[in-house]
Amino acid sequence: MNTAKTHTLLLIDDKPANLIALKSMLEHPNREIICCQSANEGLQILLKEKISLILVDVQMPEMDGYEFVEIIKQHPDTANIPTIFVTAISDEPKYINKAYDLGAIDFLFKPLITEVTRKKVDSFLKIWDYDQQLKSLNEKLQVKNSELEQFANIIAHDLKTPLNNIKSLIDFIEEEHVLDLKEEATGLFEMVKTSAMDMSKLIDDLLHYSKNVENNEGKESIHILTEINGIIKLIDTDNNIKINKENLNHNILFQPVAFKQIIQNLLSNAIKYNDKDVTEINILYSELDKKISISDNGPGIPENQHEKVFDMFYTLGKTSRGDSGTGIGLNLVKKLAERNDVTVHFNNNYTEGTEVIISNLITS
Repeated sequence: MNTAKTHTLLLIDDKPANLIALKSMLEHPNREIICCQSANEGLQILLKEKISLILVDVQMPEMDGYEFVEIIKQHPDTANIPTIFVTAISDEPKYINKAYDLGAIDFLFKPLITEVTRKKVDSFLKIWDYDQQLKSLNEKLQVKNSELEQFANIIAHDLKTPLNNIKSLIDFIEEEHVLDLKEEATGLFEMVKTSAMDMSKLIDDLLHYSKNVENNEGKESIHILTEINGIIKLIDTDNNIKINKENLNHNILFQPVAFKQIIQNLLSNAIKYNDKDVTEINILYSELDKKISISDNGPGIPENQHEKVFDMFYTLGKTSRGDSGTGIGLNLVKKLAERNDVTVHFNNNYTEGTEVIISNLITS
């Protein structure tokens, strides 16, 4: 019965005797070892075989080991294959540095020591295995996330139709029969009406989330002040809301749609959850720290909930204005921030309200 091969090794050396000796050191039941006598032949093999590790001689005619490694590191299908140089060249730092600069992971110096050669190869094959497992888990996670996002989108769309029917019936009852309802029934009717509105908002937020979290357009240079001014115009503000802007005349690299969604969510929360007669919001860009801070004079968020509020469906309950969030907005903020390689977090030392910080911004 044939044993399945776990790894395929590629050995490249222009001298057959060296290949025979190296192959004998590395033979193992779980390995397939392919030998070739030129770098060009090695490149042809890489087009056809899935290689776990390459051992290549430095000094070869036509194309030497350095040139070979430089070529394979430029191709995405072969760039991550671990490569070890086998050489009789002096172990001077200039040669070693050149190899590492090209992307090699180690050196083996001739004459080869059998036990050292075996242990190095065993170690790098384990690293290869871990790397493959990590890639596999990451691919599965991406598939699961995509499926969950599609599921949320489908469910939200499917719930829309019956909910719209319920809302239409509620509107009809309210217009035609609300005066006929007894006092107790009127209270129950208001509960049904409120529940329908809450459910409608939840579905809208789910649709909004699934649409925006999949949006992966490239980063662009955006003008902070221009974008924020546009967002403020879209938010329903009144005379009791004051928004102060400081040092926003700068450009950063960001996905435009993602930036709008993040700022709009944070500003909307600062307004919705504020308990003061006059809502004050400060938006500041720090050139030194490369961050945007949004602070308010609201009731603040307990420090032990600073991380929880970014979880899907986690809410702080009713706002001072009587409505409640769905627990989706801040999770969307977190996702969009991660997609742009920035972080969003609360300032634990801010005690006069809430301060949210968008950090690790890249200027343009």
